[in-house]
Formats: sequence, C-alpha cells, structure tokens
Amino acid sequence: MLIAIPSEAPGGLDAAVSEHFGHCDVFTLVHVADGEVGEVQLVPNGGHEHGGCMAPVHVLKDNGVEVLLAGGMGMRPLAGFQSVGIDVYFKEDASTVRDAVAMFAEGKCRAFGEAQTCGGGSGECGGHHHHHHHDVERPAIEGPADVRDGRIVTMEFAMRDDQGNLIEESEEGNAMRYLQGSGAIEGLEKAIAGLQAGDKVSVDVAPAEAFGERDEGRILEVPRGQLPPDVQLGEVVTAQHASGAQVHLTVIEMNDDTVRLDGNHPLAGKSLHFDLKVLKVEAATAEEIEHGHVH
Repeated sequence: MLIAIPSEAPGGLDAAVSEHFGHCDVFTLVHVADGEVGEVQLVPNGGHEHGGCMAPVHVLKDNGVEVLLAGGMGMRPLAGFQSVGIDVYFKEDASTVRDAVAMFAEGKCRAFGEAQTCGGGSGECGGHHHHHHHDVERPAIEGPADVRDGRIVTMEFAMRDDQGNLIEESEEGNAMRYLQGSGAIEGLEKAIAGLQAGDKVSVDVAPAEAFGERDEGRILEVPRGQLPPDVQLGEVVTAQHASGAQVHLTVIEMNDDTVRLDGNHPLAGKSLHFDLKVLKVEAATAEEIEHGHVH
C-alpha cells in the first residue's frame, strides 16, 4: 500500500506533518506492507497553479497513492480524492510522518469526514458542522476589500440542484464563513473572486468544480446479513477498510439478499446553483493561511 502524508520540508519519515495538505512543502510517500515501512519517496507540492485545488489530487493519483493521511482540507479536494479512489484518513495527533504511518497501520486513524474538513464557516456548503468563532485580531486590508485568496469571506447563500430543489442555505444570522483559496468549492471561489461586501451574484458550478464526477467504481454490493437488521434506505453506514479504519457509505438499494452501497460524496456528479450575497471580506491571519481554514 502506498500512503501519502503532506509534510514540512525536507520531507521524509521524521518530517513534521503539515496541518493542511494544500499548503505543505512536499508529499512524503511511504510504502507499507504487512505493517512494515518500506521505500520512502518525496513528491514536491506544486500548489494550485495548474488545476486548482484538484492539482494535488491528480499528482498523487498519478504516483499510485492509495491512502492520504492529512490534518485538514476543504470538502472539494476531499471529494476529489474520493472520486479518484484515494481514501483519506485523519492523522489524529501524529506530529511526524513516522508517527502518522504507525497510527494508520495500527488502525487508529479515522476516515476523514465532516468534523475534519476545513472551511470553518457556519452554514458551510456541503454539510459542514456549525462552528463558534472567537474574536481574532486581523490585519488591516490595504486597497480594495475584495474577495481574493488569503481573505475571510462571510456570505449568505442558497444552493440548489438543476431542478431548483433547495439543497442547503445559510441560516438567518449565521452566514457561511470560509477562507478564500482553501478549496471549499473550486468553482464557487473562482466565480466570486473580486466581489466586495454588498455584492449579490448567481453562480452555476459544474460537477468537476464542485464535488467531482460520480465514480461508479465506488459502488459495491454486499450480502444483506453484513449490515444491521434495521438499516434503512438512504442511511449512511460505516465499513471497515483493510487497514482497520472506517469509511462512510450510503445505502442506495436493498432487498432481502443484498445491499448496494455508494462511496461517492452525496453531491458528486451534481451541478450546483448558488444565489449569494457577500456580507464581509476580512484579512486572514498568518496562522489561518498556514492551516487553510478560519479560526
């Protein structure tokens, strides 16, 4: 199994794990077989210049990575990794690459989910938990206070599908708040770049720049007896990876003999339509930029 860990320079087993995969210096790739560490490779992180937040996804896929251990990322790249068949796990409290690999090999790393995703805002698109934000002393913005990478954006939004059905919207008095450039939803970030507080816009985002295309290879069929007797259609269940870690799957079909489970993100393959209003644009702190999410 080939495992990738976003790392601080110079990389390697004793390198510190980067808190946010998109801002790491290098990816340390570790071959693990039967719990034993083998060859170690280093792949420089080329950033988002080509391919946006999906660039690292394609780089790691092209290098044969099967598992990513990370400390933080947005929902969009998480869906991207899932769409290309790379399983993502939370590095827990591991501080070095060596520790992270050891914890994963021992089955101590949780499958990456909503609680680990970045974006940090209440009403975060794609089903993030609501968070309470404390006052942070922010640097002043010089020049136009427009939406650009490295700034915190607060906005109201409504997200709909192609049929006009409401998928999610920000609650009154509890707007979405995220770090522009963190890869929350790539197409949305591109569309609102340059806007200022008070601007309203409608945005259409194709699947490739939202939560990725659907991958039918992530659908599996299992015997009915492998799931709890009271499982319901549409329910999210957990399955165990070969490493012992857990992954989340949605029940999409079931009968007396078999159950079909979908490992795609619920919004994969969907075009999303946003109506939004920018409420505030603030400068992010150096720590927020380093970690890739709002504090």
